[in-house]
Amino acid sequence: MLRAQWKDIGLDNLAHAIDSQITLATVCNTTQILDTIHWLEILNEENPECALALASRLNIVLSRVDLESFGRWILTGLRMYPRDHDRQLAYFQLDDPQALQALNNEAGEGSLLAALPSLSLLLHGLAGKELELQQQHQSSLYGLPLRPVLTLKNLLIPDDYTHLDGLDRYRLYRAAIAHAVAHLRYSEPSLPVQTLKPMGIAVISAIEDARVERLLKLDYPGVEGWFLEFLRRGVKPQELSFAALIGRMNLALMDTHYQDDNYWVDKARRLFETKENDLHDYGAFREIASILANDLGQMRVPFHITHYTVPESYRDDNSFLWDFTSANNPLSEPISLQIKGPANQEKEGGKTTHPDETTEKVCTKEIALSRHFYPEWDYKLSLMRNDWCTVIEKIPSQLARHDLNNRNKSDVKDISPLRIRNQCRTRLLRRQWQGDDIDINAAIAVMVDKRQGLSPDPRLFLRRKSEEQLSSTIVLLDLSESTNDIVGIRMESILDIEKNAALLLVQSLIKSEDRIAVHGFSSNTRIEVNYYRLLEFGTTLDTNATEVIRSVPGRYSTRMGAALRHATSHLKLEKTNHHSILLITDGAPADVDIYDTNYLIEDASAAVQECKKSGVRIFCLVLNPQADPYVSKIFGQHNYRIVDNPTSLPKQLASIYQQLIVL
Repeated sequence: MLRAQWKDIGLDNLAHAIDSQITLATVCNTTQILDTIHWLEILNEENPECALALASRLNIVLSRVDLESFGRWILTGLRMYPRDHDRQLAYFQLDDPQALQALNNEAGEGSLLAALPSLSLLLHGLAGKELELQQQHQSSLYGLPLRPVLTLKNLLIPDDYTHLDGLDRYRLYRAAIAHAVAHLRYSEPSLPVQTLKPMGIAVISAIEDARVERLLKLDYPGVEGWFLEFLRRGVKPQELSFAALIGRMNLALMDTHYQDDNYWVDKARRLFETKENDLHDYGAFREIASILANDLGQMRVPFHITHYTVPESYRDDNSFLWDFTSANNPLSEPISLQIKGPANQEKEGGKTTHPDETTEKVCTKEIALSRHFYPEWDYKLSLMRNDWCTVIEKIPSQLARHDLNNRNKSDVKDISPLRIRNQCRTRLLRRQWQGDDIDINAAIAVMVDKRQGLSPDPRLFLRRKSEEQLSSTIVLLDLSESTNDIVGIRMESILDIEKNAALLLVQSLIKSEDRIAVHGFSSNTRIEVNYYRLLEFGTTLDTNATEVIRSVPGRYSTRMGAALRHATSHLKLEKTNHHSILLITDGAPADVDIYDTNYLIEDASAAVQECKKSGVRIFCLVLNPQADPYVSKIFGQHNYRIVDNPTSLPKQLASIYQQLIVL
């Protein structure tokens, strides 16, 4: 029947399998046959081997489920094993126990079309007004799972809910209707997006979902159970992705018995509960959502809009809440946050290109030279955790060497180097033949020798000698992501200003005997504190050295304590009179694996004390006007300076350097 039709397009094997099986199945009319073939065709486009395996077992599958359930069963297999070809094949061959379980679950479910009349009555009863309930069809096997779409006049319910979303789909439809009604009753629709970023929109929407559900629960207490069934089903307690954190937060905001050890989730619950008695105050909850979204940004939780869908299967896609036409940077699909992936997205273990992919490529091309392990102070436990942080010394990648001619930055050649002279001190030379004063210790030794009848040493004088005092200094640059922020009328990044200041100081010391090095650091959790020796002690500042300093990127976070300990280890090798570190930073110590804001501040303070005991003086220049509380705790009252005007950093750095080397 089908072989002649499909042979020309290379589907002869599939057509033969269908011909041999479809007459055995409970497919009794042409429409049903065409619908069955449609599902097999689109499966064949995605995975021909799986399509052929399914075609050879059509009689088993179609004898148990109708065509609507047949399509959902296919979607279940693809979503269950999205990047595992072998397990997908086992699923469609019915060799996977999950395939049989899914088939049995689908067999016990009625169709959405049959449930629409009773669902419409529920919708009208809860909403108190006429709304049209419609089916929403999935058009792509590998598309994101659909979510309900709400307007002022319609509610579209997806027809692609699988047993992964809920074992009883009627209860899932019921929860979706109740949630939509909560928005209709308590949410203000079509708010302007303006300058909100996609991550901020997603967090605000999730907080609004929780707010309106809590309000609906006050009017209809029984709906709490409708929601909790699916909130609990979707939660992933151990995952730290954006969707997983949102799912954990959603359950925490509805279920008072749920316990979550994640700091961010716990913070969301605490903030939400402070406004629990004023659920009608949308502005207060919007402010809470902004705080939480900012925290996720600081934690560098990745958010890719093309991969994100609302975690809870019963909740709508939030397009009801927003007017994307007002966005300064409108999304590529303005109707909702849920956007289908690109057509050319790889499906078998592939990956999609993201805006930050260039940065990630740069990271992978860097050369790791060595690894060093350092302790970290846990102030809550009063415990020094030995070998807790891994500092990785790296060479900046050649791929990171930006085109300097196209960057709007100052050239250090345009700035006149400051004159910094080596400082001198007077040293006393004891037991001299002649000098300016009597050496008391030598005189006592003469008297002792005389009483013992020995011949005394006639060198009884002190002589003062001036000698040059040499110093070794590391200029330590904060290379975290926040240093990419643009400041000042010259529109320079903080990182470029840091680099210019360091280069100027090095130029100023070209004719000096003092030794100077330029290092930098950033961190990506305690197991990856990246440390760059951009300019070594005794190295000439030539074109190549300048380019190395210019090229290092700003990314990741600021685990300051580990970097200070490692810089001190380099200074211990220097045989000079003074050892010092000049740290330039724009913010408090932070990292994505730390949620307690005081933890790394306390560790940095402990690291500074350790450095001082090693004879290393540390001074911090911070480009943050609000930094007083934490920098004073870390460095002490007289060991930091806040730079209000970033463009003045080069001169302030040189001034502080000259003060340090005479102390």
